[in-house]
Amino acid sequence: MGCNSVYGPTKSSVCMVRDFSLTERAKFQFRGEFFNALNRTNLGTPDRFVNTPQFGTITEATTPGREIQSSARVSF
Repeated sequence: MGCNSVYGPTKSSVCMVRDFSLTERAKFQFRGEFFNALNRTNLGTPDRFVNTPQFGTITEATTPGREIQSSARVSF
């Protein structure tokens, strides 16, 4: 098997960005990122070792429940 030949399920995230103009040159940016917003189980990658009985099975979840991250930025 070559490199990156086993892929796991995809993960979903949502990002929302809003820019505000404070002055002609200064801007304020607010960003909100929502990881696992729909609270689905995000599964890990399958077992990739051919010589084990668990080959191809997924045995772990990669992320906990919902996570929300927010940030603000002022640029001038």
